[in-house]
Amino acid sequence: MLGDLCRNIQPDGAYLGIDELRQEMSNWKFPLHMIDFETTAVALPFYAKMHPYEQVAFQFSHHVIEKDGFGYKIRHAGQYINTERGKFPNFEFVRALKKELEHDAGTIFRYATHENFILNAIRSQLIASDEADKNESVAFIETITHRKEGADVIAGPREMVDLWDIVKRFFYHPSMKGSNSIKVVLPAVLNASAFLQEKYSRPIYGSEIPSLNIPADSPVAWISRAADGTVENPYKKLPSVLEYLPEGLLRDKDDEESDALDIDVNNGGAALTAYSMLQFCGREMVEPLRRALLRYCELDTMAMVFVWEYFNKACCLAN
Repeated sequence: MLGDLCRNIQPDGAYLGIDELRQEMSNWKFPLHMIDFETTAVALPFYAKMHPYEQVAFQFSHHVIEKDGFGYKIRHAGQYINTERGKFPNFEFVRALKKELEHDAGTIFRYATHENFILNAIRSQLIASDEADKNESVAFIETITHRKEGADVIAGPREMVDLWDIVKRFFYHPSMKGSNSIKVVLPAVLNASAFLQEKYSRPIYGSEIPSLNIPADSPVAWISRAADGTVENPYKKLPSVLEYLPEGLLRDKDDEESDALDIDVNNGGAALTAYSMLQFCGREMVEPLRRALLRYCELDTMAMVFVWEYFNKACCLAN
């Protein structure tokens, strides 16, 4: 027992439950699908006939990990974002997600319970709607989610796997300090993995790993180091919205004392603020906000890929 525990302690003090994790991963079916949603629920709804705090799903990102001989390949496969002012997006959102996931029976991953909750909320909206394809959309949602009906929990045959739960059960790093947020887990995983550090210190994301938002002639190296030698959080690499805006639109970038609006779309709260701005801002701000939101959500699903790569490599090395 003590020997097994010691084997699971990594050189930097991280804990990885390798045997249990390997067993869990053996149930996953390629291609693997990583999805992440951006949503909002405001007191004063943006759209007609909505209730206060009713859920709106305005964006998703989708990465795929596919078998490639004895290895695998990664690509940013799809995304959706609604930027049309006054347009309720939820039903179009589900149709777009269905098109992304209906071509195979590969395992779908979410991070925490949010995506399951949102899809069930949209299911209820669809049932109450007069959408022509609502039965098809509801059936798709029921296939990949679970829901409670009375005392019973009904799970679909392709229910999403919660990567947050996998992390919580099998991985711990001292730098996480008890948090399992993807924005905390990501740098912990990168600091724990020499394999990921070597691979992603090269500018391959956008070229060798295709991206829908990063051009092939300007690929990204996700690994950079802080002064103490640790790997910096890739979320810090996300550009400020100000980098996309025409100079002086919100404020002078060099004016540190300005009280005008400044947004970094590198956390969920700012992403919601950016989407709220899309409902009221001038046309010149729509494209900059859209681009910043796309980059943010893309990193959320790529972060899930990093976690899977770390687990996959560690389990292979432990044979």
